Amino acid sequence: MAKRINNVSGPVRRRNLIGKLAKRHGYRCFYCRQSFTGNEEVTFDHYLPYRLWRTGRHDALVLACGPCNERKADALPWPLVWLLLAQHDQTPVLAA
Repeated sequence: MAKRINNVSGPVRRRNLIGKLAKRHGYRCFYCRQSFTGNEEVTFDHYLPYRLWRTGRHDALVLACGPCNERKADALPWPLVWLLLAQHDQTPVLAA
């Protein structure tokens, strides 16, 4: 069995996935926006943590540098938190 690199089997599949994700957001870290100089420093990150949305679909992944990927870990990204809070109805509920 081929060695898995960031949950992608083999270097060809890894390159193909990097290419697909780079077309969507550019060849840079999704979080800090630093450009990558080579495929070896690219990691894949589940934008929505895998523990919350268990999918391996490519639309759930973004390219991230190692430090940003580790810093985010399995937390929700702040822009998503702000969006959810903005949509939350803050009208107080009165108990009868």
